[in-house]
Amino acid sequence: MAAIHHEELDRVPIYAGLDAKFVELITGKRHASAKSYIGGGVPVAKEVSMSDYEVLEWNQRLSHEATRKLGTDVFSVSDYWLWPESYTPQYIDKHTFIDWWGKVYRRLPKVGTNYWIDGILKTEEDLENFVPPDPDEFNYDLVDFAVKDAKDGDYPVIGGIHLAGMFPYLMMGGIDNFSINLYMNRRFTKKVVKMVADVQTEIAVNMLDRGVDIIAETDDIAGASGPFWSPKVMKELIWPPIKKMVDLCHRRGVPYLKHTDGNIMSFLREFVDYCGFDGINPIEPQCMDMGEVKRLYGERLYIRGNVDITWVIPYGSEADVRADVRRAIDQGAKGGGFILSESNSFHPNCKFENILTYVDEAKKYGVYPCGKVEAEKYEQ
Repeated sequence: MAAIHHEELDRVPIYAGLDAKFVELITGKRHASAKSYIGGGVPVAKEVSMSDYEVLEWNQRLSHEATRKLGTDVFSVSDYWLWPESYTPQYIDKHTFIDWWGKVYRRLPKVGTNYWIDGILKTEEDLENFVPPDPDEFNYDLVDFAVKDAKDGDYPVIGGIHLAGMFPYLMMGGIDNFSINLYMNRRFTKKVVKMVADVQTEIAVNMLDRGVDIIAETDDIAGASGPFWSPKVMKELIWPPIKKMVDLCHRRGVPYLKHTDGNIMSFLREFVDYCGFDGINPIEPQCMDMGEVKRLYGERLYIRGNVDITWVIPYGSEADVRADVRRAIDQGAKGGGFILSESNSFHPNCKFENILTYVDEAKKYGVYPCGKVEAEKYEQ
């Protein structure tokens, strides 16, 4: 938490978003499969021997154990892992199901994963017939466990949510349908965004009530070539619910981290000033320069990024990994306000030995004083 408040510590804090494959390799224990769960790398099976909540608590325990053994510094819990206790997946066929948000997923049993294929909210009539999940009926035992376990080792807990951008368009069947309806039926698109934001705001409140230390909102709003939508659309639909959530967190004394992949440099200044969030992640290295972000925004934002998981971690040598860790620390660490992380998550195609090297080099090279880029004075 000191890093978030722009303080230099003994070393740079380290984050690692680990796929289940790596949690198993680190702990020597198997992840359990859930029947309902559809996000974040947990295996999904149609028939399971444990209740989903038993599965999720077991997997959360493994995640914490892996964090401790790997030597990284943050726990996290996600809205992907929270749903109404009455929920069961609605199967369309043997391997295809609808989740509690109306998103359609297909299971791949041979590799123990699943992927999004569609959403059921194609028309305004679909929305009228859809009953959104009630966040007060969710089971938050997993959040309670994460917060309690974190206190035993002084780990901050990130509460991950979705809000405006990717999540609504997945419910609507994709970014194409979302964007077409911005012009053909703007009212429909705005209704979906508002519905998601209203429910997710209450999920965040319930997480905050249980003691999470940070809210991280993870809806992508850009690709490598730039923003998904025009500045006008951003200001009308996407940014207002983010600002509302940021203000809510600040009233509770909790920092807000905004995640988005892609290149956001063209609108980052206006985005920060409008919404007032505290941190940015991951600053995708293929299309953004983290040193430039540190220089321009490092006094205003804390930065979490951005070791390359597109090429360096999956395919690079040990020397490549060490060089990229040093590059990230050089760009982000000076003066604090920096947490080292991968540039999205450690997906299954990453080399396990390169993840170990990532942590090893961070602990060697990330000892303060470190970092080379000086943050300029930020004036709104």
